[in-house]
Amino acid sequence: MERKAVEHKQEEKEYSISVKEDDEILKKKISCHSLYGLLLDSHLDCLKMCLGNEEIRCVDTKEGASHSCSSADQLELDQFMEAYCNTLKKLKEAMEEPQKESMEFVNYMHSQLKELTDHKSARDIPEVG
Repeated sequence: MERKAVEHKQEEKEYSISVKEDDEILKKKISCHSLYGLLLDSHLDCLKMCLGNEEIRCVDTKEGASHSCSSADQLELDQFMEAYCNTLKKLKEAMEEPQKESMEFVNYMHSQLKELTDHKSARDIPEVG
């Protein structure tokens, strides 16, 4: 019984090491992919929408982009990277829409207030004649 427990622990340890190695390989493939820079820029654009530019300055956008990797051109990874970039682009556009609408409303209200004050000023000026 004790031997089985030791074997089981050894198998768990080996599996854990294997999973970590697979994760590292996948991370390297992604960071070496030709769309990695675009993906990172798209991700940062989304963060900028939420946090503002001041919070994002500390992030190096080219981290990992200098690697070269020939095996990263796999069709599945290509499709994933392209889909992820497109998803981030759509997310950014969706986050920008309410901001644009708010700015349009503010600008409209500003022009209305300006028109009211200009009209009131013109009425207050006595006519010469």
